[in-house]
Amino acid sequence: MTEQLLKMGLIPKLSRDFEILEEVWGYHPIYDVRLRIDVFLRAKPHLIAEGFTNEWFGVECKWVEGINARTSKTTRLVWQSITYAQSIFEVNGSNVKPRFVAVFTPDNLSPSIERHLDTLLGLGLYGCVGKLYFYKDGSWGIKFASIYGRSSPDGYYISQKQLPKLRAGSV
Repeated sequence: MTEQLLKMGLIPKLSRDFEILEEVWGYHPIYDVRLRIDVFLRAKPHLIAEGFTNEWFGVECKWVEGINARTSKTTRLVWQSITYAQSIFEVNGSNVKPRFVAVFTPDNLSPSIERHLDTLLGLGLYGCVGKLYFYKDGSWGIKFASIYGRSSPDGYYISQKQLPKLRAGSV
């Protein structure tokens, strides 16, 4: 499977709850480079009413399969996502800094790669990076240290206290 197919499978699962923009261009002010994130999302009004942030956030998709050279790929994915969380993106003629960035990988990672990714996301939390995933019933979830938000057949769960604080310098 390619990253494009991974992304294309993601979009229909989120379209009920989020506005979706694909391949959004941005600029990293520290490194002075243009960049592009896979997906930019903003909660629709019904989800905002449940307590989800009304700010845009990013999703970076990465196909990871097997074990060989995958620790490097997942490390680069988290660093890429941290730099995206520090960037400014062009959305409908406005400059937008994402509230957070979530990584999205296949749900069948090797256990050692999954552990590695979880360890990296422990640091990623301080850079406003978390993980987007899906449950077997198709419901979505976004997790930082704990679950920030999720859908379910019965509605939504949002824990605003799990949304990471913006941090710079001594935390």
